[in-house]
Amino acid sequence: MSSHTLRDRLVDERGSVLITGLLLSLALIMVIGAAVDIGHAFLVKRQLASIADDAALSGSQVISLPKLHEGHLQLDPSQAQTEAQRTIAATPSVTGQVNATPERVTVTVTRRVTTILLGLVGLHTLTITAHASAAPRAP
Repeated sequence: MSSHTLRDRLVDERGSVLITGLLLSLALIMVIGAAVDIGHAFLVKRQLASIADDAALSGSQVISLPKLHEGHLQLDPSQAQTEAQRTIAATPSVTGQVNATPERVTVTVTRRVTTILLGLVGLHTLTITAHASAAPRAP
């Protein structure tokens, strides 16, 4: 008789819906958390792209006057780099690298973003990067 009750208990499905519901709820929370954090990361990426564009454009406007008098449209690389770094520094949570040549300014900006719900699964920060470059053009 005891083997009959054990078999009945193993076949009994009461409570299985509760366990399935809990597992599906956990999976749904993880998906929502990923959507929230990834959506936030896309917004930050857009902001970084704007900062990188601004820095590259501001650096590309520093024309070398001696070269311009010679008839060449070239940048002053050191001044262009300084101007682009100044633009990046206006946003405190962003770090950046600037490479300037007489022909072009290239900017890379980076920001670390703390996740909201992905931290529950061990992903506490995301590093987001954006790149931009600009060159002077004759009017």
